[in-house]
Amino acid sequence: MRNLTAAIALTLAICSSPVEARTPEDQVRDAIAGMMSAAGTLDADEFMRSYWQSPALAITFDGETLRGWHTILTEQRKWWSDKNSGIKFEEGRPPEIVSQGSDVATSIQWMNVTSPENKKPSRLVITSVWRKLPEGWRVVLAHETLIP
Repeated sequence: MRNLTAAIALTLAICSSPVEARTPEDQVRDAIAGMMSAAGTLDADEFMRSYWQSPALAITFDGETLRGWHTILTEQRKWWSDKNSGIKFEEGRPPEIVSQGSDVATSIQWMNVTSPENKKPSRLVITSVWRKLPEGWRVVLAHETLIP
C-alpha cells in the first residue's frame, strides 16, 4: 500500500502541469479590467460586482461620501441610466497596484472621461483599497476626483 501511495504521488507530480501563482496585483488588475468592461457598457450592476457588498463600503466622489453597497449601487444605476449618453471611459495610463500584504492591495487609476457635451476629456483619478474576500478581490474603500 505504501508503494502504491508513493507511485501515485510521483505520477501526479510528474504529470501535473505547474500552476503559476498569480500575484495580488495580477488579480486586482483582472478585477479592474472587468470594471472597465462594465463601464464601457454603462452596466452598473456588473460594475458594482467588484465592490464589497457591505453597509460599511464607503466611496467619496468629489467630496461627497456615500456609504453602503446598496446605496452606492442605486446611485450608480442613476448615473448610468442613459445608455445612449455617449459617455466613454478609457484608461489614461495603466493602473498602479501595490500589494499591502496577502489580502490587501491599493490601486490608483487615471481615467479619461469623454461625453458629447465636452470637447476635451475630463480626468477621473481613483484611489481604491482592495481586500481579498472569500468571493475574490473587492474594493472596500475608494476616493474619486473628477478634474474637468
